[in-house]
Amino acid sequence: MTDKPRVKLPLTACSQHIVVDMQEIFASNPQWGFAGIHAIVPAISKLAAAKPKQTLWTRFISAHSAEVAEGSWAALYRLWPGATLSAGAQMDILPSLLPLVTDKSCVFDKPTYSSFHNPALPAELKRRQADTLVLSGIETDVCVLATLMEAVDRGYFVVLPIDAITSSDLDGHRHILDVIPRRLKSQVFCATVDEILEQWP
Repeated sequence: MTDKPRVKLPLTACSQHIVVDMQEIFASNPQWGFAGIHAIVPAISKLAAAKPKQTLWTRFISAHSAEVAEGSWAALYRLWPGATLSAGAQMDILPSLLPLVTDKSCVFDKPTYSSFHNPALPAELKRRQADTLVLSGIETDVCVLATLMEAVDRGYFVVLPIDAITSSDLDGHRHILDVIPRRLKSQVFCATVDEILEQWP
């Protein structure tokens, strides 16, 4: 049996790492928290520590309440009232990762699934002349997916570090890792954090 050939990743000195929504709300909130988030902290930490100047962070910011949310977001917060700001949901980045966030200007808040909703993020990516985005964080089948699809629409290559993303729905996580890189095989790539760092200049 021969080893599977290593995929050549489209990584350059201009590539950027975006850590998606690694927040307290998704770790400890009674309605949205899940223990699996902690399993990917070491891999994210390794990647962020290796590329500190190329790492950006996003935070999903819940609505204050369902009453002030718009459209289908109101329905979401009626279903999950404990995840609202008025219920005390915590938006902070996980304490285990916070020491790696050395510049607050590299944190981008958003009220939606896609990280690109905050116009400051695409502006910063353009300023940095980004070509490829390495997306870590959560959830593979929600906010990471939404960010991935918009990134591809905007012309970026995307690399998914398979040991640095996860979901509270592991079936959904596995389906995304199976389907998206296969269907978008010239634009989206999967690799481990170690493989990414081996190829990232």
